Amino acid sequence: MDNTTEGKWDSLPVKLNDGITQTLNELGFTHMTPVQSACIPLFMRNKDVAAEAVTGSGKTLAFVIPIIEILIKREDKLKKMQVGALIVTPTRELALQISEVMGQFLQKFPQFRQILLIGGSNPIEDVEKFKEQGANILIATPGRLEDMFRRKADGLDLALSVKFLEVLVLDEEGPQEEDCCQEEPG
Repeated sequence: MDNTTEGKWDSLPVKLNDGITQTLNELGFTHMTPVQSACIPLFMRNKDVAAEAVTGSGKTLAFVIPIIEILIKREDKLKKMQVGALIVTPTRELALQISEVMGQFLQKFPQFRQILLIGGSNPIEDVEKFKEQGANILIATPGRLEDMFRRKADGLDLALSVKFLEVLVLDEEGPQEEDCCQEEPG
């Protein structure tokens, strides 16, 4: 993706971590899309952001990059069972896509683990995987996330794990209209 009409990654008001820059280069993302250039600076200043953009506009990178940057910069580093970021998305397919993109970036950040919680997988296996491997980033569909919060009897206290939450992303399938991004009041 080489969109020369948008800014290069080094034009952001904050310097990106070298691991993120390397991954962007490896994936061939040389320039930001409009939604990325509008949202990433706000997101990285811990602003609440609402973005609306068409499918394929780069929304996923507009939140994956700031999530990693925010988690890297935490003073108290996240432990195995401490969730720093939660991404909730309506469909399995979208959750899988987000997990794949996040996984490409996390290769350079082995200190962070993600877990994908979606319907169609065995909830007990998800509980065991979370207990064994831990996760700092949860990507989930609403139904499975709700189910996981009710798994105390299975030895999982997800409410305790999300006490460390820094970033919440509510992602949904994009409209077929123009891009926009704005800071939310509050």
